[in-house]
Amino acid sequence: MRTPKPLRKYFLALTLGVFLLSSCGGDKTSSSLDPSGSDTTSETASSDSASNTSSDSISSSSSNSSPYTGTYYNAINDSSGSATLLSGLRSLNSTKRTKTVGYGSMGTYYKQTDGDPTNSNNLISFYSGTSASFDGSFANGKNFNREHVWPNSRGGSAVENDIHVIRPTKQSENSSRGNSFYVEGMTSSSGGWDPGAVSFGLDKYRGISARIIFYCVVASSTLSLVDLTNDSTGNKTMGKLSDLLEWNLEYDIDATELRRNEAAQTIQGNRNPFIDHPEYACKLWGSTNSSTKSICGMS
Repeated sequence: MRTPKPLRKYFLALTLGVFLLSSCGGDKTSSSLDPSGSDTTSETASSDSASNTSSDSISSSSSNSSPYTGTYYNAINDSSGSATLLSGLRSLNSTKRTKTVGYGSMGTYYKQTDGDPTNSNNLISFYSGTSASFDGSFANGKNFNREHVWPNSRGGSAVENDIHVIRPTKQSENSSRGNSFYVEGMTSSSGGWDPGAVSFGLDKYRGISARIIFYCVVASSTLSLVDLTNDSTGNKTMGKLSDLLEWNLEYDIDATELRRNEAAQTIQGNRNPFIDHPEYACKLWGSTNSSTKSICGMS
């Protein structure tokens, strides 16, 4: 069960205020994006012993808003309609992202992006927040493999070389989701999957997952979002949009997201805008239907 955040009501009001002050005719867009750069995906495996340590030791930030105050978004007109905003974010991402690290090279960078700040030998596992040792190998029997937050079978190959998208996850936990949409309260592959509903998951990964999914649409124009619990894999879609929008509002920007965004910019040159500006999600997709309008305070 989720515990609503006291800031959510304020955040919804703020989002609505900004939306009403912006151009009245913000048009709808299906979320999709232009893939840039494709690296090889070969893997190397080495053998080493691995051991689990303590559970999540990373604290969350205390606000639904990111403390980012830099100049990265100076060219973005966030008072524009949704189509203009999405186009601007895609253009910015394409300009700033000087490279992608490649799926096969993720392990080289994970201690920068996902390292446990209390133990330099460990990574923090996506979904559970568990800290476990990592020796650079994703071989069977090791602690970690790589979670495609946007599944490859649903078009995720367009973004699998991007370190913002692929997350280190305990091997024992990664198989739980399959290629499911994110759907609140669900734990089955066909009906959807919720990181807060499985026994090992932490609720905060609802919001973290949502902001990665939103980023994928900015990173590749081949991908789009739908307000469904499942869809044909050939459509290259993800959802459930209304749940993702709600999770983005309800769960604070986490300390792990802030550290990761800084590290990813150092490595690739680009940032996840939904960590720095979570309000962008409702500006882009809030007007999709009556449910999303209600969640984003637009009705």
